[in-house]
Amino acid sequence: MANIISVQCTGPGRHVNEINLEDVLGTTVILHGTPIDTGRPVPDRIVRKCDTCSEGKVIITREMIETDL
Repeated sequence: MANIISVQCTGPGRHVNEINLEDVLGTTVILHGTPIDTGRPVPDRIVRKCDTCSEGKVIITREMIETDL
C-alpha cells in the first residue's frame, strides 16, 4: 500500500504536491521477521521539483518520512 504525503513547494504559489514515499525511497521486502538491510538508509532530506510550477522545490525531510512510516 502506498504511503502518500502532502508537501508544499517553496515557490510563490505554495502548491501542494502529493509525494508517494515508495517512489522516493523504494520498497522494502520482508520475508519473515525483520526487513533485509539493503544499505539504503533514509536520507536527511530529499529535494524534488514542484509538479505545478517551475520555481518551487519540494523538500521532504527525514522527520516527515519517519512520522508517516
